[in-house]
Amino acid sequence: MAIFSSVFLFLLAVGLALLTILTRRKIKESYIGFRAIAYSYDLMSSSFRPGQNTYHFTILGNPVVGLRGQEARKVFFNERNFSTSEGYKVFSKAAPVPELAKTLLSAEEGHGLHFKKQLEILVNKNRLADIIATMLGDMQRLTATWNNKGSMDPFDKINDITFHVTAHMITSNDFVSDPVNFSRFQTHFFTQLKNNTPAMIFLPWFYRQSQREKEIAITSLFTTLTSYIEAREKDKISTSEPIDLLLDHGMNSQEIIQFILGFLFGGVYNATKAISWILIYISMHSQWKMAIRSEVENVLSKHSFDISKPLYSRLSEVPLEAWEESLPTLDLVISETFRLVMNQTVLRRNIGEDVEIPGGQGHVPSGAFVAYSNADAHLEPEIYDDPWSFKPDRFEHGKQKVLSNDFLGWGAGRHRCVGLGIAKLTIKTIVCLFVMTYNYDITRTKRKSHPTIPIPDHNKVNEARPKGEVITLNYQRIEQSVSI
Repeated sequence: MAIFSSVFLFLLAVGLALLTILTRRKIKESYIGFRAIAYSYDLMSSSFRPGQNTYHFTILGNPVVGLRGQEARKVFFNERNFSTSEGYKVFSKAAPVPELAKTLLSAEEGHGLHFKKQLEILVNKNRLADIIATMLGDMQRLTATWNNKGSMDPFDKINDITFHVTAHMITSNDFVSDPVNFSRFQTHFFTQLKNNTPAMIFLPWFYRQSQREKEIAITSLFTTLTSYIEAREKDKISTSEPIDLLLDHGMNSQEIIQFILGFLFGGVYNATKAISWILIYISMHSQWKMAIRSEVENVLSKHSFDISKPLYSRLSEVPLEAWEESLPTLDLVISETFRLVMNQTVLRRNIGEDVEIPGGQGHVPSGAFVAYSNADAHLEPEIYDDPWSFKPDRFEHGKQKVLSNDFLGWGAGRHRCVGLGIAKLTIKTIVCLFVMTYNYDITRTKRKSHPTIPIPDHNKVNEARPKGEVITLNYQRIEQSVSI
């Protein structure tokens, strides 16, 4: 009996020990997985062992391989079997209905043949002059509602502009001109973004209300676009409006909705982030703001001679070639801002065979997810000297020898942004109109961020605001008598 009791106690102790080990392992895996989603920048900056360029962990039971270093970066952006859409599928709890799931998943990919084809239909050389005029007209109408001077949250105000401009570019004038329906559409769009949080993925039972709000918002986006597109298709009126052009080219409602949502998801947030931070950085480094103003004045003097016209009208007369080639200072500022603020962690999934990662001791198994933080390149002192400083001139020809996959602001390799041209044009038009319309400076409060310059919180995927502080923009409209 004593022997039986001893054996029982021994087995119980072993069982408890194993249970403790497994529980600790499970807790550790859950903790790492949560950090990987909620604090991806911190995790990817601190988890690699010396000399290794891979870091293996799990998220929701799925194997993930984090990569770092130049050799791993080449593989990440050039391996044909690293899929973008598959990389985000598991971590996108979006769809209340199956057909909407397919639409939103394709929208996240943004690199499919249909997306490229639709983009080429709407954003081509023949239409860009009209697009520029439309964007500037929208911006003028929106900013005209502001007071002549005041203070504002730049992220809110710029967000309104970029959403309106982007939606107008890919839908129709009637759609964005309906104040009630368009406002509701905009509200639902940002509701689903706000409720797309890491906590909802790990604790869906605790965030049922947020999940419900998100599903309602997404369904409303889908149904609003469906009813509008079907109504225009029924009218069979051929116009140059974006939706009509897509219908004329044989696109169905599903394909058009996929394109519209994909363009909005990919364009609005990134444009808002880029423009807001450009305005902040050039205010803190006024020589760059003055240089951009001088550059715009020079372009206007060559292409718009009637100084009695409103500024937005004169800018509309600037040809596409000048927007692309005659604003080199602004190009430098855009590149440097992207380097500092576009440092999100990017996901892929290996849909092929195992992939060896050169320069280290790891590999990416078939079916595993792959994660890479853009900060690995953008904030690396060996690539960019004094990386936490705002120095746009580092991108001047000959000053910075940057390999193509060392600047990731527009993607790299097989995964470059298909909308790069129109995205850059949108950023330029908004920045130019703003700096030529307003004198402004910024106020910083609760400063707890990096000691050199403010930066966004790279852990927060859908947040453009600075980390640890509040930035307010104080503006005053330039009098019409001022020569521009």
